[in-house]
Amino acid sequence: MILLFLGCGYKPSSVYQNKIIGDRIKVDVKIDPKNPRETIFLKDAVIDAVYTVFGKNLCTSKCDTYLQVNSSSSNISAIDFDENGYPILYRSSVNLNVNLTDKNGKKRHYSVSGTYDFKVAAQGVVTEQLKLDAYKKASINALNKLIAKITKDGAKL
Repeated sequence: MILLFLGCGYKPSSVYQNKIIGDRIKVDVKIDPKNPRETIFLKDAVIDAVYTVFGKNLCTSKCDTYLQVNSSSSNISAIDFDENGYPILYRSSVNLNVNLTDKNGKKRHYSVSGTYDFKVAAQGVVTEQLKLDAYKKASINALNKLIAKITKDGAKL
């Protein structure tokens, strides 16, 4: 099995990511004054992605890579209704603008979006906690798309 992967030239995505992303990453998430709580969850999602997906360390000085993340928009909308017209399925969506300065000093810009669908009981209330959880999961979805774009750019190098 190993010979099959070696023979076909397979390389894991981390090889391509490492061409752009260094070992030490500084993350700056701009707080949106209109939605400060949602932005804090976005910051948690970005930090979680740096640790779990990239497998890298956060730093504050002498960093290899700098990520600046801005939430350009976010919303929650009803997408399905019960027989009485009450919403029972919602979709949260997040659009992110990411400016990345890679380990070689090259600046890159990415725009990514993510969604997350969630159900509520008929005539149920969408609580603030449900909203914040939905924004966090939509942000994680968007960050996964960012990782795919970074991998694609790294494969071109």
